[in-house]
Amino acid sequence: MARFHKFDIARSQLVTATEIFFNQGNFSAVITLAGAASGILDEFVRREGKEPFVDYACRVHRELVGKTPPRRSAIHHIEKRLGISAHKHLSDKDTPTVELDLERQAINALMRAISDYITLKGQEEPFVKAVLQWTWMNSDGKAIMERYKAVPEKQRPKE
Repeated sequence: MARFHKFDIARSQLVTATEIFFNQGNFSAVITLAGAASGILDEFVRREGKEPFVDYACRVHRELVGKTPPRRSAIHHIEKRLGISAHKHLSDKDTPTVELDLERQAINALMRAISDYITLKGQEEPFVKAVLQWTWMNSDGKAIMERYKAVPEKQRPKE
């Protein structure tokens, strides 16, 4: 038996998800690992009194719609949209098949986990830089930054 810190487990999952994304393209594995890492990192961000991805999404929803969704509902919605739920659940009411955009959902699940990792540890680690650079190059980073500049301060992530 050995003792492990949960942050180290989440970091390992995230590093592995990043390596798989870039080297193997097994997007289901990326979604599964990034989803698991997010579950741990979210709590560490909260314990540090910072705003995790899910709470940021709830705050933006409140600003756009006028009401804050319950946190559990937001987590469920996000995990469903990112394909995480489809990778870890099969209830008696579910069909055995599911339609997914694996590549898109893999990078989005990875970015969700990376955002909480950055909140905790910054963006200096090579695996974080690699994901951010890939996203910049493949998502028209300049256009995204222009749209971000137009976002009201109250809808931006808290520093």
